[in-house]
Amino acid sequence: MPLSLTSILDPNTRRRLRRFGAIKRAKWSLYLLLAIFFVSLLSNFIANDKPLLVKHSGGLAVPVFFFYPESEFVSDGAGTEADYKKLRDSDLFNDESGNWMLWPLIPFGPRESIPQEEIALDAPLKIEIKPELKLASIDVDTSFVIRRSRGAAPFFEVRSDRELAGKALSEVIDLPAEARDTLLQHFANEPTPAAEFTTADGYLLSIAEYRARPSARSLARVSLAEAPREGQTLKLDLLPGESFPEALDIAGGAITAETLSALEQRAQAAQEVMQPPLLFTTPAGDFRATFDKELVKFPFRPVRGHAFGLDDTGRDVGVRILYATRLALLFGLILVLATYTIGIIIGALQGFFAGKVDMFGQRFIEIWEALPFLFIMIFVSDVYGRGFGILLLIYGIFNWIGISYYMRAEFLKLRSFPFVESAKVMGINRLRIMFSHILPNALVPVITFFPFALVGAIGSLTALDYLGFGLPAGSPSWGDLLSQGQSYPYAWWLILYPSIALFIVSLLGIFIGEGIRAAFDPKNSAHLE
Repeated sequence: MPLSLTSILDPNTRRRLRRFGAIKRAKWSLYLLLAIFFVSLLSNFIANDKPLLVKHSGGLAVPVFFFYPESEFVSDGAGTEADYKKLRDSDLFNDESGNWMLWPLIPFGPRESIPQEEIALDAPLKIEIKPELKLASIDVDTSFVIRRSRGAAPFFEVRSDRELAGKALSEVIDLPAEARDTLLQHFANEPTPAAEFTTADGYLLSIAEYRARPSARSLARVSLAEAPREGQTLKLDLLPGESFPEALDIAGGAITAETLSALEQRAQAAQEVMQPPLLFTTPAGDFRATFDKELVKFPFRPVRGHAFGLDDTGRDVGVRILYATRLALLFGLILVLATYTIGIIIGALQGFFAGKVDMFGQRFIEIWEALPFLFIMIFVSDVYGRGFGILLLIYGIFNWIGISYYMRAEFLKLRSFPFVESAKVMGINRLRIMFSHILPNALVPVITFFPFALVGAIGSLTALDYLGFGLPAGSPSWGDLLSQGQSYPYAWWLILYPSIALFIVSLLGIFIGEGIRAAFDPKNSAHLE
């Protein structure tokens, strides 16, 4: 009869696995986390700026695995790695050549900066033409006599503002009674809110908010604005490649051909580069044309082809999150396995031999634990540079301490059990007793803490990358994207999507940890009667 995994496990382990399988939240979280890890391992085949296969001159190349210089495809090419997208668009790979490339589902790499001109924008150029309204301010005294004016001459068809000085306000403006009452309150030093009025001449008259002062004021300021006339504001939406209208009317009058040509030239330039407003004059008055076009500036929002947006150097955020997930999970798994191995060995030696071995071991651990981890990390990063291996090494030599405490306690407890004494009497080697007899019975803390340790390791990597002491610059990392999000507060996609990825992985790890703890902890099934 063929052996199965359950048949070679002891009954106690099979019972624990059944208990874990009965906890649906933990079981499905394990399946989902394994699926995420498996997909992340295939990152190179899902998203890459290198093709999976290249057929050229009768041979096959596999750029996703191997390095190929440009000279491999072009006779006068350089010895550096080939630019496959440039080759794809060259004559060497046209339809008649017989050469072809098989690209992954997402043809972008985690370190590839997308050129701005390749970003497809559907947003139109917004053109708004509106009248250039006249603005003026008039200062009057308590007798409503004009003392000073700025820009008011065009309103009343006089040559300069000086001609208005000394005239009564009522001579030039039909002042509404409510406006007069508001000014009287100002002169009486009574607080009034900001107010706007429309004169009989069609002007907009506004008076600013007034707050009481120690003494009453002798002058009050009135702001005057020309009211916009209906039909004088024109709005256009111009898509890329769309031709400019051949004629435009404002307030019933046609814009001259010369002005129309200037507007068209400015609109064409605004499709590529931000343009200043264009001022022009018509028989209906002065007008201002503004050109509002969304231009690509990194980091850039999600667009067609880049659903998760682009970071500060134009790299696809979705691709970087995919690769960052693989890095985070691999880092967490390797770190936890390495530190658990060190912690189990040191804790086992302390707990089994006890005595002086335990005493000196504990003193060493206390000294080692007191070392400042972050300062050592900064120092090593400055001396040796940042890297995946350096990060694992520094974390590994500090992260084993916690599990060593648990293993020491388990071995101290189990070393006096009868099955250990029987093994000693039988003359079994100490190492075999430690790792073949005691260790399997002491693994419950290791198994129950493993998912939580994995989540902690991933969180630590993200925090270090966020602070700038983690992986090398340019490496795909959740922490690096979150750091960019802090530098560019408007770029919500740099915070939202990495946070969701970190949250999902952490939540699944915690659910799995809770399920393992419930399945492996015998106290869970105990009850009082």
